[in-house]
Amino acid sequence: MEHTVLTGVIILLAASVVGLAVFARLGLPALLAYLVVGVIVGPHGLSWLPHTADIHFLGEFGVVLLLFTIGLEFSLSQLWLLRKQVFGVGGAQVSVSAAVGAGLAWLFGAEPSAAFVLGGALALSSTAVVSRELARRDEIGQPHGRLSVSVLIFQDLAVVPFLILIPVLGGDADTGAWQAVTAALAQGALVVVLMLATGRWILRPLFRRLVAYGSQEIFRLTALLFALAAAWVTEYAGLSLALGAFLAGAMLAETEHRQQLQMEITPFRDVLLGLFFVVIGMMLDLQAVVRWLPWVLLALTVLLLLKTLTTTLLGRMLGVPRGTAMHAGILLSQGGEFGLVLATLAAAEGLLDEAVVQVILATIILSIALTPLLARWAEPLSDRLCFAHGPANR
Repeated sequence: MEHTVLTGVIILLAASVVGLAVFARLGLPALLAYLVVGVIVGPHGLSWLPHTADIHFLGEFGVVLLLFTIGLEFSLSQLWLLRKQVFGVGGAQVSVSAAVGAGLAWLFGAEPSAAFVLGGALALSSTAVVSRELARRDEIGQPHGRLSVSVLIFQDLAVVPFLILIPVLGGDADTGAWQAVTAALAQGALVVVLMLATGRWILRPLFRRLVAYGSQEIFRLTALLFALAAAWVTEYAGLSLALGAFLAGAMLAETEHRQQLQMEITPFRDVLLGLFFVVIGMMLDLQAVVRWLPWVLLALTVLLLLKTLTTTLLGRMLGVPRGTAMHAGILLSQGGEFGLVLATLAAAEGLLDEAVVQVILATIILSIALTPLLARWAEPLSDRLCFAHGPANR
C-alpha cells in the first residue's frame, strides 16, 4: 500500500531536521533553512518529492495556526481602532503598488491584462513570513507591528477581486465580472460580521464552561476546531484561510484564556509552518533563476524599493510617523504566497508565458528568503534614515 502523503511528510521532516541543524550551526535564520530544504528535495532539485496539492495544503495549516495566534494578540476593540490603517494605509498600499507595478510591466512590453496581473501579484506581501518575524521578535504589539498586520489584513481581502478577474481577462468568463466581484465582497463582509458577532456573544461563555469542565484535551481540541472552522468559513466565502484564522484569534482574544490558547496551539503551529516554507522552496527552479538572472535581480530590486517607498509615503500621508511607516514598509517589501497563486493562475489562463512566470516566482521567493535579514535591519535602517528629520517622526 502506498502512503504518498506520509512518505512526503517523513522526507520533509527528516530534511528539515538536518537543514535546521546546519543553519543553526552557521547562525543563519531558520526560514532560510526551510526554503533551501524545499529547493533541494523538490522537483527542481533532487526530485525526492513532487510538489503535490496534498503537501501544499498540509503546509497551509501552519499559516492558519500562525494567523490564529497572531489574532490572539489583538482584540475586536483593537481591530476597530485599526480600521483607518486597514482600509486607509492597506487600501492605498495595494492600489498604488499594483498600479505602479502594472505600469512598469506595461512599459517593459507586457500586454495590459498581463500587466494588471503582475501588478497585483507583486503588490501583495507574505502574511505568513511577516507575521512569523513579528511574532518571533515580539513586535506584534509595537506600532510598526500593528501597522504591518493591518496592511496584511487588507491584502488578504484584496486577493478576492484578483482571483475573480484573472479568468475574465483570460477569456473564460462572461461579462458579469464586476457583479461577481461585488457579490463576493458583499458575501465576505457578511461572513466577517457574522463571525465577529458569534465570537462576541458565544465564545466567552463557551470557553468558560470548557475551563470549568477541567479537561485539557477538550479545551485544546475545541480551540483547534474553532481556528480551522473559522478558516474554512472564510475560504468558503471566497476569502482566505488566513483571514478566518486571524479573526478567530481576535475573537478569542476577548476572553481571559488567550495565553493558555497560545501555549496550546504553538507546538502545532511551528511544525506545520516549517512545512509551508519548505513547500514554497519547492516551487523555485534554480535553472530558471540562472537563465533569467538579470531580470530576476532587476525585478527583485524594483519590488523591494517600490513597496518600501509606497508604504512609507502613503503611511506619512495618512498620519503615520515616518519611522513607523518606513519600518513597516521594509517589513512588507517582499512578495507573498498569494502573489505566487495569482502568477500560476494567470499562467494557466494563458495571460503569462513561462519565462515571465519563472521570473516572477523567483523574484517573490527570493524576496521571501530575504525577509529575516530585512526584519533584522528594518529598525536601525529606519532610525538612521529618519534621524535627520528629528525625533518627532518616530
